[in-house]
Amino acid sequence: MNTRQHAHLARTLQDACGGADKCVDILEETPHSVGRTVMYACRKRDGGKTMPVGAIFLLEQHCQKKIYSQSLMQATPAPTEAECAISEACEGAEAMAMAQALIRKAGEDQHYSENEKAKIEPFLQRAEASIAGARAAMDAAS
Repeated sequence: MNTRQHAHLARTLQDACGGADKCVDILEETPHSVGRTVMYACRKRDGGKTMPVGAIFLLEQHCQKKIYSQSLMQATPAPTEAECAISEACEGAEAMAMAQALIRKAGEDQHYSENEKAKIEPFLQRAEASIAGARAAMDAAS
């Protein structure tokens, strides 16, 4: 999606909420507060700003229309099964690397306490889940 499309969607969403100033007011008391300058920059084709996802979500809730997010979803192609397999393999390797580091450190005294095992277990579970996901994605890509 190019900057012109982002600007168009930002303008459309802001207008559906009552304008840029109203959007600033809507978001003011939320963790996704956006300043007036940024809100107006999102409207400009050459503004170089895109609206933050949290702001999009809250503004769409306010106007009860999926203006921006629906277009983003349609513009994003779903990953292929092969891409999913690669992603799962990488995530599994990262989780196992974390588990390895924790296991090595915890095992320095030749004993694993229950507390140490509890810290390690989530990383082992993530690695196992990623391995299963990689297998399933490879099978689906075949």
